[in-house]
Amino acid sequence: MEEKNLILAVDIGTTETKAVLVSPDGYIDSCRCGCSLSYPAKSCVEQSPEEIAEAIYSTSRKTLADHPDLVSRLAGVVFTSQMQNTIPVDREGKPLMNMLSWMDERAAEFTQKEMYKGLVKIEGYPVTKLIKFLRITGGMPGKNGKDTVCKLAWMKKTKPDLYDSVHKFLDVKDYAVFLATGNYVSSYDMANITWLMDTRKKNQAQWTWSEDIHRLYGLDSRKMPELKPSTAIAGKVTATFSGRTGVPEGLPVVNGSGDLLTSAIGSGAIEMGQMHINIGTAGWVATHHPGYGIDMNHYVGSIVSGIPGVFLLISKQETLGAALDWLKRMLYPPELTQGLSSSDIYGMLDAEAAKSAPGSNNIILTPWLFGERSPINNPHLRGQIFNICMNTTRADLLRSAMEGVAYNIRWGMEFVEALSRKKVRPTTDMVRLIGGASKSGIWCQIFADVLQKPVLQMMNPQMACAQGAASIAMVALGIYKDFSEIDRMLKKGTLYKPDPSTRKVYEMLYEQFKALYRNNKAGFTKINH
Repeated sequence: MEEKNLILAVDIGTTETKAVLVSPDGYIDSCRCGCSLSYPAKSCVEQSPEEIAEAIYSTSRKTLADHPDLVSRLAGVVFTSQMQNTIPVDREGKPLMNMLSWMDERAAEFTQKEMYKGLVKIEGYPVTKLIKFLRITGGMPGKNGKDTVCKLAWMKKTKPDLYDSVHKFLDVKDYAVFLATGNYVSSYDMANITWLMDTRKKNQAQWTWSEDIHRLYGLDSRKMPELKPSTAIAGKVTATFSGRTGVPEGLPVVNGSGDLLTSAIGSGAIEMGQMHINIGTAGWVATHHPGYGIDMNHYVGSIVSGIPGVFLLISKQETLGAALDWLKRMLYPPELTQGLSSSDIYGMLDAEAAKSAPGSNNIILTPWLFGERSPINNPHLRGQIFNICMNTTRADLLRSAMEGVAYNIRWGMEFVEALSRKKVRPTTDMVRLIGGASKSGIWCQIFADVLQKPVLQMMNPQMACAQGAASIAMVALGIYKDFSEIDRMLKKGTLYKPDPSTRKVYEMLYEQFKALYRNNKAGFTKINH
């Protein structure tokens, strides 16, 4: 009898959707298509739910059509997606408006004026509401209005008729689950960062939508989807979804998790206390953790993991790979790279950066091109290129960008580690690296030298989300006995070990990197306020 052990994992990103066919031993094939953003007004960022739906249908259909001999081996479907989006739907599941993207800030003014009212404040947060949110949800919505609770409160206040007509508010993954099954189901990790879920019970299965937080803003918890673990079966593939995609009708649909959480799983760093780094446009340093943890002074916190019963301690950072991309555009304008592939261009950057010695001739680039979240929460920060001189080369500048990102990650990692070590004694100090930076050998070595830790290069970083989601499905369906088996799936590159000869220069420059923040933060605030 043919073994059913393949998973169709659909990864719905902000600008790209991928349908990925995965076996217990790794990635098989995928199909992808782009998704567009619209900007109808200042601070407004939307996406068409219909376009998202078509992307899910078309990529799934193409991936399976390319492998007709494997369709019979499908064991299930799972979704992962961008997080903190809002799709209001009616009783038939029809969207009532475009999706409010996680980038949408139309609720910012309302959030600051209405939700942040209070006589006594800490760092701008009203104390009574801060305590209430932390006690019930484990976190606090930001002032930028991007969080789900802010968007719903804004809609209730400014568009009450629209709010009243909504049957369910869904995030992207939840919408995908509905398209596939007809059921309204969300996962605890997606619900966690809406700041609308009560997480006070030790048993995750007892978590519910918080009536207290909903009442605070006149919201109706009945408009939220059912909550289930990431590994729960959300339903079965309907005839309609089967007809649009080629996925066999009746196949189990696993609930799945948000893309940040599936990436963390897809790094393979699933042991408590083991660090992983993700360097994309933005990025983070994080580790799985047995419970909640928070360092409010350095903006390190915990969110619910895609692994049931587990949390993720995380320092999220605003512009990491984006800093190198900015420098690339400055040094290599499009007319100089015309006809070159992306891999060719980044290979050229690596080769050039390698011409500069560790420390980039004592040049420091701070990657705060769009403010920073952690370990310093300061939207007024901007990047600096410090200590340039007449003999500074292009190679120095490129290497300084890579090193600056590594300094920033080390800074955040120190506080993540300090929080983690209160409960966990890690079995290894090896750090796993995913995201675009993992493709660069020189960048991997820089991370190892700056962090003074071995860095394991993970291959196929663009598949981390999908492979993490697929592992959730494999645990749910009994293909894996537990999450430790994900290592079967992941392809590893080189293990980069710290070069002791670089330690002195990097320790000195790292201290100067932090000093640049201390010495200039007042000026940044004055200039960019």
